[in-house]
Amino acid sequence: MATIRRSGKGWQALIRKKQYQGPKAKTFSSKSQAQLWANAVEGSLKRPTQLDQPPPQILKEAIDLYIDGPLQKHRSGHNEQYPLRAMANSWMGGVLLSEMSIRHFALWRDERLLKVKPNTVMRELRILRVLLDWAKDEQGCLLKSNPARELKVRGTHDARIPHLTKQQEQDLLQQLAQAKNPNHLRLTQLALATGMRRSELLSMKWDDLDLDLRLVCLTRKDCAAQGMQRSERLVPLSPQAVELLAQYPKEQQHIIGLSSGSARHGFDRARKAAGLNQLRFHDLRHIAISKMWAEGMNALQISAISGHKDLRMLMRYSHYQLGYGGK
Repeated sequence: MATIRRSGKGWQALIRKKQYQGPKAKTFSSKSQAQLWANAVEGSLKRPTQLDQPPPQILKEAIDLYIDGPLQKHRSGHNEQYPLRAMANSWMGGVLLSEMSIRHFALWRDERLLKVKPNTVMRELRILRVLLDWAKDEQGCLLKSNPARELKVRGTHDARIPHLTKQQEQDLLQQLAQAKNPNHLRLTQLALATGMRRSELLSMKWDDLDLDLRLVCLTRKDCAAQGMQRSERLVPLSPQAVELLAQYPKEQQHIIGLSSGSARHGFDRARKAAGLNQLRFHDLRHIAISKMWAEGMNALQISAISGHKDLRMLMRYSHYQLGYGGK
């Protein structure tokens, strides 16, 4: 603690910290000014407690820090923590980061391929690539390179082609209509009418809407590894989406009153009851965008709705050759 004492007609502040290299004493006209200066000097000498902790030594330590840190602000952090925790509790979690090589990841990949499909392994690998970049660049871990970025997974080129017949769509909506919470039905209706992601639909508020101009302002988190900024975009609404939104009651701030977990479980129950065991909620985005292509919309119009900045990625959502008819 600094010492504040009388010095003639003023007040003198004495700094007794050995690591402080500036003036040890300074005189002020009032005691409060002396105290403010002393507090500022001593505050500048405090080290964040994180700096006193050594960087992670094994993969499990890096994963735990990552989950408790930047992943909390990641837009898909809730989903990404599960494969990370599974790896932390496996033999990979005990591998020293300084000794980690592509051989470790190759063995992990081969073990995972015995249990899951190549596309699943590839998704998990992308999460690990970001994790190791963060550990190396932000935490100072002794990684010469990122071995996860050197690994290849064969067989990931076989993309699924989501498709719903009119009867299947009706069966799905009918099952959702039987749910106690009507928001389950509304969520899927809007997904098919807008092509939006589930996270975007769940985050939409009534204040974000302008039904007269048929626009909605969407706010989305950027990737945790790239920063904590949020991006906004104005999205045109289809006549079908405007009609649906005009029917929904404004009972709360959010248009869809569901948590992400409740939305996921409700959709899973309905799709299984409708016999659509292979259908995923994200497939509705593929289906909606395919219908836009079939209705004659061009790439510029569709990208304004879907938010895709890359034409190649947008084309992955195009399956209009499957028979999606226009109006």
